Amino acid sequence: MKKILLICFAASLWLVSCKKNETSTTVTDENGATVYYNGDIITMEGNEPTYAEAVVVKDGKILFVGKEDEAMKQAGEGHNMVDLEGKTLMPGLIDPHLHPNLGAMILNTKFATPFDWSFPWGNVKAVRGHEAFIAKVKEYEAELKDPKEPLVVWGFMEPFHGDISRKELDGISSTRPIMIWQYSAHVMWLNTAGLKYLNITEKETKGNSQIDYASGKFVEAGFFNVVVPKWAPTIRNDEVMKTNMLKLRDLVHMGGLTTIGDMGTGSSGELGGDFKYMKDNLENNETPFRMQFTPDVNTLNLVNGGDFEKTFADVKEFGQKSSAHIIIDHAIKLYADGAFFGQNFQVLAPGYLDGHSGEWIMTPENLNKAMKFWWTKGYPIHIHCNGSMGLATILDGLEKLQKEYPKLKQRLTIEHFGESTPEQSARIAKLGAVVSANPYYLYSMGDKYVANTVLGQERGSEMVRLGSLVKNKVKFALHSDFTMAPIQPLLLAWIATNRVTADGSLMAPQERVSAYEALKGITINAADLMQLDKITGSIKVGKKADFVILAENPLKIDPMKIKDIKILETVFEGKSFPIKNQ
Repeated sequence: MKKILLICFAASLWLVSCKKNETSTTVTDENGATVYYNGDIITMEGNEPTYAEAVVVKDGKILFVGKEDEAMKQAGEGHNMVDLEGKTLMPGLIDPHLHPNLGAMILNTKFATPFDWSFPWGNVKAVRGHEAFIAKVKEYEAELKDPKEPLVVWGFMEPFHGDISRKELDGISSTRPIMIWQYSAHVMWLNTAGLKYLNITEKETKGNSQIDYASGKFVEAGFFNVVVPKWAPTIRNDEVMKTNMLKLRDLVHMGGLTTIGDMGTGSSGELGGDFKYMKDNLENNETPFRMQFTPDVNTLNLVNGGDFEKTFADVKEFGQKSSAHIIIDHAIKLYADGAFFGQNFQVLAPGYLDGHSGEWIMTPENLNKAMKFWWTKGYPIHIHCNGSMGLATILDGLEKLQKEYPKLKQRLTIEHFGESTPEQSARIAKLGAVVSANPYYLYSMGDKYVANTVLGQERGSEMVRLGSLVKNKVKFALHSDFTMAPIQPLLLAWIATNRVTADGSLMAPQERVSAYEALKGITINAADLMQLDKITGSIKVGKKADFVILAENPLKIDPMKIKDIKILETVFEGKSFPIKNQ
């Protein structure tokens, strides 16, 4: 009898523990309205936290927001009930800047990064130190059975892993093509077999300052214009992209997102190809989020031989391809300076403390020319920018355009916002620009970049200065730039709120923002920067019923615990998608 009682007691405990991670749903009519109630419902409407007692959803849209008793009346007869049981419901989370195609390609590589990664299919531990990195590459190499199968390892970072060269990679294998892809995805090292595999000769690289053929190193345009065109066809096939697009779908869902932005469609050089892989694999009822596409017109223009009008025609035609899960953004993307993780961003005086210089993806002359073309075509512009010199170039260009064309009122968004000056925050405000920031820069690189060989204590600790943006009333969103950061908006909000690095260091606490401001960055502000705030981003009558259900309220717990909140479920246009693997 005691044994039976113990079994029953254990079973009851299990049921109680499960109950904590679920909502209670009473279905009366599958076609009826649905009422969400009995929890913290954060609307994300307004400059201060606002709560509702209940939300009514009908036909994928929000029908009512307000008091519970009125919600029951508005829902009508035969409505369904979702008892939140004290949990938190807020707008579905938004990541306005990631790279699904590039992300799918990187998910097909071997990971060896300085940071832990969590996936629905398993976790990958951090690799730090040069010897540990080389040992990991050797381990991956030994696992491959075909001696000629290329090995691609992603995640290398000089500040954590030291230097690497073609000679060292040749020592691992002289026959297998080995490609070490820097974490930034803007730099790659190849061994001799890798150079032969891609048919890259010394002659074709001679005179290119962004290629060191002897060491097998390809940087920025040296990588994108020489390596990528020869390599992409070998890794972008239907089978590989399908497998990894579905993995990406699960990652996005696990992060609690209902809207994402592909900030750079066509970065592969194929606008149609990038679009096809996402449409073919994610345009279905199993995908619990919408996708917005913003064309990378710099890459597309290079493919078109510098013919701006041809690129404009391609972008205009592309704009007709919107569908149920897909929105083509009426905006374009350009680039200023180089990668943040590769220390290739352009920095104002005193520059890098070790004396090295950054790189330009688009020279200031080419950037200004492109800005003028697209501005006069009426397109909002997003510009990749990591350093203060890159930002100065953008703001100078924007100010000039506003003076030359005062009647054009479209918006410019600064993408990433790594290193900047306090004065630039005020100038951003004055010019009416907005910022889509990646706070993971601070989390991952803060401890390294405060070093006297990089930026020093003041500039290094004040990276991604969101507090200054709030002070100057500049609207900002937060993004992952996946795979530059995990697709975890709550982690990004945690970094913005606490400014604590991966190694536990507090950086420039004066640049912290409130938890509510951080949440705006992954909901309503993100929707606004994507020009989607009319349909999503907050809980308001008439908007899409896009929600995320959390185990705890991020506004009511210790801010240091925000990143650990369990994400239980998303609701996309009224349809529930429970999260199974975390």
